[in-house]
Amino acid sequence: MSIRQRHPADGRCQRGFTLVELMVTLAVLAVILSLAVPSFAEMRRRNGVTAAANELVAAYQIARMEAVRRNMRVVMCPTANGNACGGTDWARLLVFTDRDGDSAIDAADDTVVRIVEVVRPGSGVVVTASTNVAAAGQRIRFGADGLVRVGANRRGALSVCHADLTSNNTRDVEIVVSRVGVLTRNAANCGAYTDPA
Repeated sequence: MSIRQRHPADGRCQRGFTLVELMVTLAVLAVILSLAVPSFAEMRRRNGVTAAANELVAAYQIARMEAVRRNMRVVMCPTANGNACGGTDWARLLVFTDRDGDSAIDAADDTVVRIVEVVRPGSGVVVTASTNVAAAGQRIRFGADGLVRVGANRRGALSVCHADLTSNNTRDVEIVVSRVGVLTRNAANCGAYTDPA
């Protein structure tokens, strides 16, 4: 008994996937995607927190460098409009020279050094000030010597957090006298960093 193969008119064999093979392939692909998509979303949120922390470190360094370079006080503060300090949302911040030492930007004698977009709008990343920064009127000051002054203190921090992350959801960018450090911690409600005594 011999088995005959069907050949098309031109004499070649037909090749391709059967419907069963295609359905199995699609089922395997669906399982892989159901595992990969949530991990990818968490990776994007985690990268958003890391990117915002890196922007804060860069802003600290710019403010310090400008204070030393210009030999004058430079201030960092939250801003909504880019023209004046205001609010407690550090998602956007203003770096400016402060000739008269009042920690407010004056058009007559102060210069805007940089406006920094720390967080992309709608990203879910929140930036909050530590207790020392909040007590200092939401201002971080750098003297002409490059050292930080946060009110009467020599340390302060800004916390970057995403509430939808399950672990290691917060980066605390702490500045102490002349050093910058980034700490990672879990904060269930994206609470602000508490400065050590």
